[in-house]
Amino acid sequence: MQELWAEILLYMPALLRGAVWTLGLAACSAVGAVAVGLLVCGGRMSGVTLFSAPARGFISLIRGTPLLLQIFYIYYGLPELGVVMPAFVAGVLALSLNFGAYLAELFRGGIQSVDRGQRQAAMALGLGGLQAFALVVAPQAFRTILPALGNYATVLVKETSLVATISVLELMRSGELLASATFRVLLIYSLVGLIYYAICFIIARAFTSAERRAAIPGSLAAELMGGKDAILARGLSTRRAQPAKSP
Repeated sequence: MQELWAEILLYMPALLRGAVWTLGLAACSAVGAVAVGLLVCGGRMSGVTLFSAPARGFISLIRGTPLLLQIFYIYYGLPELGVVMPAFVAGVLALSLNFGAYLAELFRGGIQSVDRGQRQAAMALGLGGLQAFALVVAPQAFRTILPALGNYATVLVKETSLVATISVLELMRSGELLASATFRVLLIYSLVGLIYYAICFIIARAFTSAERRAAIPGSLAAELMGGKDAILARGLSTRRAQPAKSP
């Protein structure tokens, strides 16, 4: 057992350095994906064929091809056209474009889930179009898509492992090099899996907390996030509020 712990302590520094690169890759890709998603969503919902048609084509192309192919296309294919970039940048670009396409549809669905009357009422109160969107539509859409955003965030962290195929020294690549050098495949890949799980668990809990904070007090979503105690409390308050029956 002592030898096992000694091995774990020996391998962990290299794996943790890879985890730092994984987090950096995921963070940069998340920022890029949100930017791409908002841009494509705006074009998709613009109602102008000049913008909506390319947006639909982009979404269809990205969703219809594997992420690994997109990574290879950017890193190995674009140099033939004179576009050369470091492996890390190519990985961020591929992940940003891929997840941006999915986020564009998620954003569109969230915006369309808000009743049009909300925006019309805001504009009737004197708000401009952008103000109505930013102050009325966007907050409600954000609450709607927040659970799905959490899912995409954990998927993004796991999908960064594909960038190991172009030799970015992230967590998966670090584990692969250690396993090939030491032949302790089971132990090293178990440690890699535990690190991925820990990262995704923390992200999932963070989004769960954000969902609880974003839920409207008194709503069904807030009670579900609050758990059994909140639901029981609502039942008790409802009973107390009921008028007593006359004899």
